[in-house]
Amino acid sequence: MRVRDIILFLKDYIVLGIVLLIFIGILFYIGYKIIYQKLMKGKKRISKKKILLYGISICYFAVVFGAVFLNRVAVYKEINLHLLSSYLEAYHNMSPSLIRNIILNILLFIPLGIFLPLYTNKLDKIYKVVPIGFIITLIIEIMQYKTGFGIFEIADLLNNTIGVLIGYGLYKSYINIKNKEKKIYLIGYLSPIYILVIIILTIGIIYQNQELGNLPFEYNYKLDMTKTNIINNVEFSDIKEIKPIYYLKSLKESETRKQANEFYKKLGTTVREEDIEMYIYDDTAIYNSKDGNYNMWINYADGSYHFTDYSSHDRNIETKSGATKEEIVSALSKIGIMIPTESVFEELNGNYIFKVNIKTEENLIEGTLNCSYYNDNTIKRVENNIVKYKKVKEKEIISEKDAYNEVVNGKFQYGRFLGNIDELVIEKIELKYYLDTKGYYVPIYVFTAKLNNNPYQILIKAVK
Repeated sequence: MRVRDIILFLKDYIVLGIVLLIFIGILFYIGYKIIYQKLMKGKKRISKKKILLYGISICYFAVVFGAVFLNRVAVYKEINLHLLSSYLEAYHNMSPSLIRNIILNILLFIPLGIFLPLYTNKLDKIYKVVPIGFIITLIIEIMQYKTGFGIFEIADLLNNTIGVLIGYGLYKSYINIKNKEKKIYLIGYLSPIYILVIIILTIGIIYQNQELGNLPFEYNYKLDMTKTNIINNVEFSDIKEIKPIYYLKSLKESETRKQANEFYKKLGTTVREEDIEMYIYDDTAIYNSKDGNYNMWINYADGSYHFTDYSSHDRNIETKSGATKEEIVSALSKIGIMIPTESVFEELNGNYIFKVNIKTEENLIEGTLNCSYYNDNTIKRVENNIVKYKKVKEKEIISEKDAYNEVVNGKFQYGRFLGNIDELVIEKIELKYYLDTKGYYVPIYVFTAKLNNNPYQILIKAVK
C-alpha cells in the first residue's frame, strides 16, 4: 500500500465514520436530549469534551473496522504464530509496501492508547491500558480468523500493542507537560518511540553495511521437517566453486520516464504531462497515452518493460506468422530495440521469441524478448526482459550438498497456506542467478521437487 493509497483509504473510512457519527448523534439527541432530559427530567450532564471524545472515537473505530474487515476479501482463515515472520519477510524483500503495512499496524492503534485513559481516570495506568489494548487487538484477530477477512498473526498482536503503548506514552507526555511535572518522566513515557526508532535505524545500518542485498525467497522461519518423508533422486556435489557476481543499477522514476520518452519518440510521440497518464508504484512505472494508443510498464529493478500498441485491436490488423528472424530484428530496430546476433530465435503460436545468454569477461547479457508481429509489418506488443549485467566480483558459493542440507533442515520458504509437508521428492538441482535487493545478480540453487506430490521449486541462496 502506497502513501497515496493510505490517504485515500483513511479518507474513505473517515467519511464512513462521519456518516456513522451523524447517525449515532441523531440517536443520542433523541435519547438524551428529548427522552432523558425533557420527558424524564434527567439532571445528569455529559460534558462537551466527552461528547467530542466519543465523536472522534466513533470515527476512529470506523477506520479500524474498515482496515481490518471492509478492505479485505474473505478468503484466508489461516493462523501464523511465527512472531518475526512478517518482519523478516519485509526485510528479505525490502518492500516498501510490506514495511508500510507493519508501520500502519502500529500507527492504527496509537489513538487507542490515547483514548482509553481519556474515557476514565480508572484507566490512567499502563498496566491497565496495555492489557486492554492487547485484548481488543486479540478480539480483532480472532474475528478476522473466524470471518476469513484476514490472517490471525501473532505479529499483528505485537504491532498493535506497540501502537497502544506508544499512544499511552504520548498521552502521559501531554499530561506531564500540562501539569509541569518532572521532565525526566518524559524519557520513560516516550521510550517506546525511542526504542522503535533505534531498532529501525539499527536494521537499516546492518542492511547498508552488508556486502550484498537480500533475496525475497529467503526463509522467514524454519520448517519442521522431522515428520517429512524425504526422497532424494539426485547425487549432490560437495565442491564449493567460485562464481561471478554481477551488478545492475536500478532505475529511478525520472529514468523510467526518460526510457519511456526515448521509446515513444520512435513512435512519433513523447512522454509529456498533457499527453501521458502516469501511474507510479513501488516497483513499476506505467505510462499510458491519453489517446489510448500506447501502454508501457517499466520495472525499476532491471529496466525490463512491457509495451502494447492498441492499434493491434483494429479489425484490419492481424498477427503475421512465419516471419523470419531478419524480418523481426528489422521491425524491432525501427522502434529502437537491438537484438544480439547470438540470440536464439523461435516462433510459438504466432509470438516471436528471442533468448539471449551471452557471457563475457566483463558482462552477462541474459533474458528473453517476446513480441507480436503484424500484417502491416510492425511490432505492436513487446515484452523485453533482456538485461545487461556488469561483472563486479567473484565469490565462493556453498556446495550442492550444503544447499541440500538447508532444504533437509527446513531452511527454505514455503507458503503457509499449502499445509504440512508430508513428502518431499527432490528431482533436480540447477545453479541459476537471481537479482537481489541491492541490484546484485547472485547465484542461487534451484531444486525441482514435488511437495505432497505437487510440483514445487525450492530456492536456496548460494552465496553466504
